[in-house]
Amino acid sequence: MTTDTADYLARLDAALRDVPHGIAAEIRAGIVEEFDGLAPDAAAARIAQLGDPAEIAREAMDAGSAERPSATAAPIAPAKPAVTSTKGFAIIAALALLCGGFVIPVVGWFGGVALVILSGLWRRWEKVVAILGPLALIAVLGLLAMVFAALGSGQEQQGGPMNPLVPTPLDSWHATFILVFLLVPASGLWLLWRLRGRTVPPAS
Repeated sequence: MTTDTADYLARLDAALRDVPHGIAAEIRAGIVEEFDGLAPDAAAARIAQLGDPAEIAREAMDAGSAERPSATAAPIAPAKPAVTSTKGFAIIAALALLCGGFVIPVVGWFGGVALVILSGLWRRWEKVVAILGPLALIAVLGLLAMVFAALGSGQEQQGGPMNPLVPTPLDSWHATFILVFLLVPASGLWLLWRLRGRTVPPAS
């Protein structure tokens, strides 16, 4: 390495003092590689081509500033989750299913069903169990009430004594209505229980 190249590298080191270390090291290594093996005349010519080290440092600083994001740039706000994916919406949906039918008969229950379906915090099978489970049990109980009513009617027509082990039609229908009032709220309570600790939509 000639005196000219050593002097140039010293001036370059001083100019690159404020340039980020990684960029400065890369620039210096590249210039050292260019000087390697050059004759004094060729080295002097290359130094003239490279120009003032201060200008090289200035260009490196400008390039680094362009690549770095501005510190004052407004942070990107995270996307808000959909209303139907929030826990508050799910709680309202479960409560509507639980007591909506008592506040507004039939219509209130259907409103609760719609809200449960829209909510994203329950799995599909949980919604099916909560909505169709009580309906299936009520249908079975209603069928049993019809069977008991038919048996009671047959005994009355025959004029024989009523079998105490066979519920009367009135008893069967009373039991069905009582279970309706128990099963529908129970499905809403079950959904609230399944919601515990859940804040993001689960995988279906």
